[in-house]
Amino acid sequence: MAYHARRWPVVLLILGGLVAAAIGVEVGAAAGTVAATAASSALAAGGSYARAIAIDRQIAQRTGPLYLLDPDAAGAAAGAEEQTLLAWAGALGRQGKVDAAVAVYRSVTGVALRPKALNALATLLFKSAAADAADAEYSSAILRLLEIGRLAPDAPAAVEALQQIPVDQTGEAGLLITAGRAADAVAILNTVVAERSGQAARAANSLFPSALLAAGEEALAHDAYDEALADLKELVANFPSSAQAPEAEAMLAAPQPVTGTLVTHTGSPVSGRVRLSSNYKAEPGGMYQTSAPFYNTTSDGSGDFSFSGVPVGGPYVLEVFSNGNWTTLINPATNQPANPVTVTALVPVDLTFVVLPS
Repeated sequence: MAYHARRWPVVLLILGGLVAAAIGVEVGAAAGTVAATAASSALAAGGSYARAIAIDRQIAQRTGPLYLLDPDAAGAAAGAEEQTLLAWAGALGRQGKVDAAVAVYRSVTGVALRPKALNALATLLFKSAAADAADAEYSSAILRLLEIGRLAPDAPAAVEALQQIPVDQTGEAGLLITAGRAADAVAILNTVVAERSGQAARAANSLFPSALLAAGEEALAHDAYDEALADLKELVANFPSSAQAPEAEAMLAAPQPVTGTLVTHTGSPVSGRVRLSSNYKAEPGGMYQTSAPFYNTTSDGSGDFSFSGVPVGGPYVLEVFSNGNWTTLINPATNQPANPVTVTALVPVDLTFVVLPS
C-alpha cells in the first residue's frame, strides 16, 4: 500500500508536465498566427497580393484545440483576405488589366465588403467604357456598360451606364455606316430612337438620313430591291428636309432597264426592231392604237433585247416591227396586250421569253 501512495506525486508531475506542454504549444501556435498575420500584411503592402491571400486562407482554415487562445484569428484572417482582394483588384485596374480586376472584385463574397467591391467594379468598368468610346471603340464600350448592368445593377454607376449606352450605340452606328454596314446602323439607330434617350435620340436622328441612303444603296448593290425600296421610302417620308432626301427621290424615280428575248413558238430567236409604247387604245374590229412616248431598241441574233432606261410607270405595250408594221400580241380574252410592262421603282424588268406567233 505504501508503494501505491508514493505513485501519486509522480502522476501529478506527469500531468502537470503535459498541461504545461499543451499550454506552451498553444502559446506557440498563437504566436505563429500573429507572425503569419504580420507577414500577410507586409506582403499585401508590398504588392504580393497572391502570397498574402494564401497566408490568410491558411490562418482562416486553422481549427482545433491548439488555437483556443486566439479564437478570432480565423475570422480576422478571412476579413483580411477580402481586404487584400479589394486592394489587388484596385491595383489591377490601375494597371489597365480590367478583366482581371473584375474577376478579383467578383471573388469578394463577404457581406460586409461585397457592396464596396461591386461599386468599385462598376466604377472601373464605366471608366474603361469611357476610354474605349474616346478611342471610337464603341463596341467594346457598350459591352463594358452592359456588363455593369449584369454584374452590379445596384451600383450608382449602373444608372450612368444605362444613360451612356444609347450615346455609344449612336457612335457605333456612325462607324458602321462608314464600314459599309448601313443596314446594321439603321437597326441600331431604330433601337436608340425607341429608347427615347434625349441627346442620343437627337444624334441618332441626325445620322438616320445618311444611314438610310447608304443602306438603300447597299441593298441595291446586292439586288435586294424590297429592302432598298423600304429604306429610301422611309428616308423621303421621315426626313424630307435632309440633304439626302433629293438623292433618294431621284433613285426612286430613276428609269429602269427592261430586258427580254424574242422567240418564235418553236423557240427560234427573232432579231429585229422592238419598242415600248406608252399608251394603248383598243378599237372596233380587233384593231388598236399605240402612242408616244416610244422607247426603241433592237433584238440581236439571239433574240435578246434591252431598253436601257424606261421611266417608272406603265403598263407599257411591247411591239415588234414585222412585215413593215408594228405589231403586238393581244390576249383574245381581254382584247388587251399579252405582254404588258410595268416598271416599278428600283426594280429592273426581265420579260424572259416573249413568244411570237411565227
